[in-house]
Amino acid sequence: METYGITPLAFWAAYAASNLVAIILIWTAKKHPRFTKATFFVIFIGAAAANTYIAIDSPWAYQDYADTAVPLYKQFILGAFEAIITPMILIIALAQLLIAVSMLFKGQFLIAGCWAGILFGISIAPLGLYAAFPATLLMAVALFVLQKNNGVEPKKKKPSKLSRITAHALR
Repeated sequence: METYGITPLAFWAAYAASNLVAIILIWTAKKHPRFTKATFFVIFIGAAAANTYIAIDSPWAYQDYADTAVPLYKQFILGAFEAIITPMILIIALAQLLIAVSMLFKGQFLIAGCWAGILFGISIAPLGLYAAFPATLLMAVALFVLQKNNGVEPKKKKPSKLSRITAHALR
């Protein structure tokens, strides 16, 4: 992404970090959903802020995504998208903001936010390397796991009577 002056080393470091975080989020979605929700809140609020700024300041930068996009997306980015970049990205940023806010809740609002995040992750995967592919698909998996748990910490198992007796005897 030459538009942003990112060096190849910085790009590949960010790419690797994005994919590593996505893999970790799959694991934490079941074991530590509060951490996962907080992480997705930060990811989506950051993306919303960055997209809002770039859409207003330098909307042409989004055309760089065509470099690694699949042909259909590339054709759209270099064609029809050019005339509607700023409003389209601002709508995407609003959706990202709503997904972020949904991470602050449980129940139906969280589930809806997770599904919106899943659709978002799947939708931008065809942008390829510039969208840190396959990180967005991995994050979609993490959001799926999170919504299945509904963001509730797993209950700790109550020790069995035998283990309580054994623990008492060892004291």
